[in-house]
Amino acid sequence: MLVEPGRIELREERSPAPPPGGMVVRVRAALTDGTDLKTYRRGHPKMPMPTRFGHEFCGDVIAVADGVESFAPGDAVMCVHTAPCGRCYWCRHEQEELCDDLMPAMLLGAYADSIAVPKRIVERNAFRKPPGVTYAEGAFLEPLACVVHSVATLAPPSDASIAILGNGGFGILHALLLQRAGINAMIFGRRPERIELARSLGLQSIDSSNAPIRDAILERTDGRGADIVIECTGTAELWEAAPSFARRGGTVSFFAGLPAETRVSFLAARLHYDEVRLVAPFHFRPCDVRSAFELIAQQALSVMRLVSHSYPLDQIASAFRELDAGTGLKFLIEP
Repeated sequence: MLVEPGRIELREERSPAPPPGGMVVRVRAALTDGTDLKTYRRGHPKMPMPTRFGHEFCGDVIAVADGVESFAPGDAVMCVHTAPCGRCYWCRHEQEELCDDLMPAMLLGAYADSIAVPKRIVERNAFRKPPGVTYAEGAFLEPLACVVHSVATLAPPSDASIAILGNGGFGILHALLLQRAGINAMIFGRRPERIELARSLGLQSIDSSNAPIRDAILERTDGRGADIVIECTGTAELWEAAPSFARRGGTVSFFAGLPAETRVSFLAARLHYDEVRLVAPFHFRPCDVRSAFELIAQQALSVMRLVSHSYPLDQIASAFRELDAGTGLKFLIEP
């Protein structure tokens, strides 16, 4: 339970029963992510505290509700923590990531021995884990679905010049997915261990502490600027700077969010006269989850290279103190 910013407690609760049409999963692997860390630090507008915590997980079915036929006890499963209702205006207009009931019905509590998965997720966003895929790899389904949706929103051509701001987990996942599409994106960051990790994965990893990002991009694009800039740091400073890194007619994608009340400003002439477009992809659709599942099933991306530490569940408070101090990238929590 995240009781308040900076304070995690382990609590004993009765084992959950499967909700109508749903199932209970014994968590075998859960992953930390940037959203969890930001929530730990400052709270989250969609998660009143105290709250169950964690949303990237993979495990084994231990119980199903009456009438559930797609899964059975003993099945190893991968799923995400939301699914659209399929009925609201946004779902009817192919914008399921904006479903009215998506965030209110969000499933939290992956940092636990077991978790009750509701009917909607069981029916739309859950899959049997392939035998050759580890539980930790299966837990990447949710973050990878977010990145799949982000890249699909941009639909970059194969010859696009792309700059990714931030070499955390989401930045590297973007670069790996683009690499698979034949695009060697520039990925910027400052932490030496992350710079070296990205280089070891064959990525164009650039140390932004040595030279201004804009200068590095202009040097590599014949002075034009990047076709696409993807902001993955979640800092107001780089949100405001990002349009200056794009070429005329280019696109800036704000993947990483800011605190809800944050206001940012942009130079109007840069947007208007240079036709720099601003987009902000959010969450994912069931088709993105399916694509992410297929990538993981094929073991198409080296996702496990992003896991830097492993902790048992009873040390989760220590794990988040380490993350908050800047240690590591993604942590594996194993109940």
